[in-house]
Amino acid sequence: MQHNGLYTLDLGGVWKVESSCGAWRFEMNVPGSIFAELERLGAFGAEGAFWRENNRLCQDMAERDFTLTRAFGLGDGFPLDGRRDALWLECDGLDTLAEIRINGAVVGRADNMHRRWRFPIGAFLRPGSNEIAVTLSNSLAYCRERAARRPLWQTYENNPELAAPHFNQIRKSHCSFGWDWGPVVPDAGIWRDIRVVSYTDWKLDSVAVLQRHGGDGSVSLEIRPELLPGAASRQDRAGLGAGPSVAEALAAGYALSGTLTHPDGAVQLFSIDASGSVTLPVAEPRLWWPAGLGRQPLYGLTVSFTAPDGAEAGQTSLRIGLRTLTVRQERDQWGETFEFACNGVSFFARGANYIPEDIFLSRVTPERTRTLLEDCALANFNAIRVWGGGVYPPDGFYDACDELGLVVWQDLMFACAVYDVKNPEFLENIAEEVRDNVRRLRHHPSLGLICGNNEMEVAFVEWGFPHTLGQKAEYIEQYEVRFPEILAREAPQTFYWPASPSSTGSFENPNAPDRGDCHYWDVWHGYKDFHDFTRHYFRFMSEFGFESYPDLKTVESFTVPEDRVQGSPVLEDHQRCVLGTVKLAGYLARYFRSPKDFASLVHVSQINQAEAIRTGIEHWRRNRGRCMGSIYWQLNDNWPVNSWSSLDGAGRWKLLHYAVKRAYAPVVASVEALAPAAGNPGSDSTGDHAPADSPRVALHLSNENPFALTATLYWSLVATDGTELDSGSAEAGLPAFASRAIAELDYAHKLGFARGDRRVAPLRNALLFFRWTARPQGDQAGSPAASETAASETAGPEVVGPVSCHAFAPWKSVELKPAAVTLSVGRDGAGRRTVTLRSDTPALFVTVSGREFDVVLDDNGIPLDGRNERVLTVVRGGEALNDREFAAGLRVSHLRDSY
Repeated sequence: MQHNGLYTLDLGGVWKVESSCGAWRFEMNVPGSIFAELERLGAFGAEGAFWRENNRLCQDMAERDFTLTRAFGLGDGFPLDGRRDALWLECDGLDTLAEIRINGAVVGRADNMHRRWRFPIGAFLRPGSNEIAVTLSNSLAYCRERAARRPLWQTYENNPELAAPHFNQIRKSHCSFGWDWGPVVPDAGIWRDIRVVSYTDWKLDSVAVLQRHGGDGSVSLEIRPELLPGAASRQDRAGLGAGPSVAEALAAGYALSGTLTHPDGAVQLFSIDASGSVTLPVAEPRLWWPAGLGRQPLYGLTVSFTAPDGAEAGQTSLRIGLRTLTVRQERDQWGETFEFACNGVSFFARGANYIPEDIFLSRVTPERTRTLLEDCALANFNAIRVWGGGVYPPDGFYDACDELGLVVWQDLMFACAVYDVKNPEFLENIAEEVRDNVRRLRHHPSLGLICGNNEMEVAFVEWGFPHTLGQKAEYIEQYEVRFPEILAREAPQTFYWPASPSSTGSFENPNAPDRGDCHYWDVWHGYKDFHDFTRHYFRFMSEFGFESYPDLKTVESFTVPEDRVQGSPVLEDHQRCVLGTVKLAGYLARYFRSPKDFASLVHVSQINQAEAIRTGIEHWRRNRGRCMGSIYWQLNDNWPVNSWSSLDGAGRWKLLHYAVKRAYAPVVASVEALAPAAGNPGSDSTGDHAPADSPRVALHLSNENPFALTATLYWSLVATDGTELDSGSAEAGLPAFASRAIAELDYAHKLGFARGDRRVAPLRNALLFFRWTARPQGDQAGSPAASETAASETAGPEVVGPVSCHAFAPWKSVELKPAAVTLSVGRDGAGRRTVTLRSDTPALFVTVSGREFDVVLDDNGIPLDGRNERVLTVVRGGEALNDREFAAGLRVSHLRDSY
């Protein structure tokens, strides 16, 4: 019961639940989700909320209140006969409209799932058994009532099939009301820890850590503990705001001291004096780097709070990394840069947008989140954006990002809506929310920036929704006055950005391509060609996306066979984008032949998605320096659905995740279509941009390593029957953090362009295969991120890149021959399981999957040139099977086999 010098009673465990309508009485575990328990009890059908259209039952279930109760007793140490004002109820997460009673008396109310709550309860407790009851009110009715008082615009407000209205009237996960990838599941529950706590005088609430980095490589830490009053008589509000001064506590005989534990185990001691802080020089500091630039050494920081009698009165432990991390904005020939810079080194951000991992938050375990983020690291991410329409992830999310080197773009939880900022209570509520979460997150070395909102600045300017000048003023107050003030006070070394997208704020061309970050949706929502990505040179691309079906096994998990037809009611229910099926079908028809069956439709849709996003990423990497970030929409799903994700609702890798793994690799080769040479067809009509099917191309290499390379690029022009038509190679030096064209090829004559007919057979009967090898170039001691933390750790022997393939016509026009693709399973020298693929003729987008089990390979959806085999390594899956059983459980599909 005694924890860190405090007396604590964890109220987690089994609670009783009753609905206000009387229809539901059950027990559930806290922390937990009421709706998840209702699903277990069959409230949404025997097969659960994901099955077919069962999710539609969840919204009706939310139209009632739920009361959770349990009994508890207090043991020795709780001052029932002494200072009752030192007894508190601490709630880390109440979802959402909560009234808390103890022994029948109301002790507090809460209305924000995104913040912690703290209530004095000593006056309501009694010796022996006590009862606590938490009533969670109907969030939908509350939103309707608030909207009747003051209607405020929010996206989807005129589409009740897609989302429940008025999510902006409540501080609850917006996407729980539905989104264009998620169902309407306005859950309720006690979703994070709840406890009774006793402490006197003061509580050690948090520790602020500021870093000072000297030009000589020295690092010092300014460590500043922050206290809360321990007695209710000293605090007149429930929220967790700024507390008393440390000097007051020290004068009363308390002491503050701590330790800094180095990655190698060495320990430095320190103590806090009446100034309230201490500056601690770090002995032999080791820097934290994003993935790909070096290692991620972490330091343990512990601050202890000691009472006058020597007893421990509290302790806070953090893990920190030593680094500077900001966004660099400087004028250049293209406008103004927008680029992450760590320890003075600018890097190209490579990542995706993260949304809540499940409609039921209680199902999101630390292990599940860790696997998701490890899948990001496997796909060569160095960044991730936490989107602002969900929830602030738990501590374990950021711990994993610290360890994996994933720089976090953290949105505050405001998205696609206008808020009631002129209401003082609401404004203080969201200010407390921001303070609370900033204090929780600010010490993480992975925290790259905090962003005020998702898409509201651009919405005011471009979306055409009705609004007033007063609402624009409220926007400025919220995101450009109040929130920056909080950041300046609570986390002054964390970069703040008012919105995504934004250029400078204050509605100044928020989606400007020459400064700030951009969201670009003309490909997909605007139905433009994939090649349209190459017409834009954004400074930082923070949202762009393209849809596909989830994995076939995922589709089978929520359907019956008759549902598995494009456009069926069930598949339409699991497609929340307006006209999503129409857009997907249109893009498939634009680039691919009609799939022969549903399994082929799923496969080709994933090829389609992968090709779209690859086109954008490779273009922006070719233009590194002008563009410095690619954060695609989206990483994951919160249920099984057609969406823009690269990891589907079951966590399975789509082909997009493999394509991203290749496109985000430290070194990537790519093709740029060039305008046909003068005199060739099309040369007088392409303008500044070459057609996607130009016979003239440049082969590029992009290097995001912190060291230079000597690279060799190999290419081969191959007929679709496997005959080699041309080949070549070129060697070039490639500086650190650079991209350049290595070779230029013009196949106008070989592909029949000289005859003036772009449709002739040679154009459709040839493929360009290319690959690269590279080795570090000389001594790397002068690399910008050199030392044992960077170049010397990532530089190694020669690296061989994957084989890529480029077609000079849409994939549907390429005359692929029937291919006999064979598969064999073996082991490599390290004992790892391998899959070897061979084909008798060129085969494209060759994909290996498990029939009954999931498998992740080091590559997938690959081209085979008909001459060379490809050996893939199994990353995970099928561990319980022997090699023969594993091989029998695999299936192979490829593009030619889809029609």
